[in-house]
Amino acid sequence: MTSASTANTHPQGEAAFRWTVIVVQTLFGAWFLVHGLNYFVAFFKQPPGGSTLSHELIGALIHSGLFSWIKAIEIIVGVLLLAQRFVPLAVVAAFPVTIVIAYVNLAVNKDIFVLIVGVVILAANALMAFAYLDRYRPMLSYDAGLPSLKGIRAIRG
Repeated sequence: MTSASTANTHPQGEAAFRWTVIVVQTLFGAWFLVHGLNYFVAFFKQPPGGSTLSHELIGALIHSGLFSWIKAIEIIVGVLLLAQRFVPLAVVAAFPVTIVIAYVNLAVNKDIFVLIVGVVILAANALMAFAYLDRYRPMLSYDAGLPSLKGIRAIRG
């Protein structure tokens, strides 16, 4: 069964799923963009973390310079998701940041709000990844074979 015939079999479910993902993608992209830009422009005070350990972790990330890279990734991912460009790549690029945010919110902080944020951000990134799963299928091959120049040659086309 082709994807076109599958879409015709369940048009309302397909449309509802598509709109759900687009809304999640838009909110996720906006959240990443605003929080990424906030680090450089300071719209609002950078949250210090809900526990001593998360405060120390965020402080270490800031002082090491790694937080700037994380925030730059958030900005790039946010722009790509909002512009609907390179979305599968943006979803994958967001995962390391999402995992760290979710870990800090779920394992380090004990505040109910940040626990909810941790679950929501992880679920949103996972939903977007599943929505674009067909774009990742070649990467998920158990036996990818030997390396070749086919991909590079295809770019020159």
